[in-house]
Amino acid sequence: MSVPSVAMQQALEHLRAMREAARPVDAGREMSQGSAIPMSAPKSDTPSFLDTMRSAVDSVNSQQSLSRELQNAYVRGEDVSLTDVAIAMQKSSVAFEATVQVRNKILESYKEIMNMTV
Repeated sequence: MSVPSVAMQQALEHLRAMREAARPVDAGREMSQGSAIPMSAPKSDTPSFLDTMRSAVDSVNSQQSLSRELQNAYVRGEDVSLTDVAIAMQKSSVAFEATVQVRNKILESYKEIMNMTV
């Protein structure tokens, strides 16, 4: 397995974890009984959606910072290999694109909810 595919796999695993964290635990049971999912405060042991998104954005930011630092070090002539720079750039690019796609899905869902008739 090459390094870019490892980065893609890590990004996919992070997205899956975010999806699982956002999914209600009792959604299947509540829907099978025909009632709506009750609105309740999130449990303290599970991270909120906001915490999950903040963590994802912070992760993307740190990937981009690392990439920028490696690029600058390479340009200055420090002992940094070109492959390390390229890998860091690809990791930050994949992380950013994944975050943009999640944002787009959230916006689509919000628009769909807002257009629902009650």
